[in-house]
Amino acid sequence: MGGIGPTFYFPTSKVKLEEAFSRMYIDNPGYDIPDSLKKYDDWSKRGYNFLQSRVLYFDTPPKELYYMTYIGDSTDLLDTTKIGIAIRAVCIPEKSSKWLLGEELSDAEKNRMTARFNSEIISKLEEYTKSKAFKE
Repeated sequence: MGGIGPTFYFPTSKVKLEEAFSRMYIDNPGYDIPDSLKKYDDWSKRGYNFLQSRVLYFDTPPKELYYMTYIGDSTDLLDTTKIGIAIRAVCIPEKSSKWLLGEELSDAEKNRMTARFNSEIISKLEEYTKSKAFKE
């Protein structure tokens, strides 16, 4: 599975990034997937349960879901000095009932989605982890 945009790395552990995600959801309930769209969170049924992932929802237009995964193998995920995350697929329920991969999106769409992810998610995680993410 490819990606949409760069991988964002945080100079912290996966545990601390998970804690930051938890705080972000508490402070920003609009990122919680509404019951009407939970049917799209079917990655485990698709056979991707081996990936450590999250589905993020944006409740402001364009309303969309981002399938995000942690990057790396089991050793990478245990590293306490660096953890990466990236968008793997996007679903825009008002336009399509399927998840779209990077190759199905225009460069303009990928750039918009990356900018949104950076400004709405990465920036908040940076605040909560008190660290600066870098891209690769």
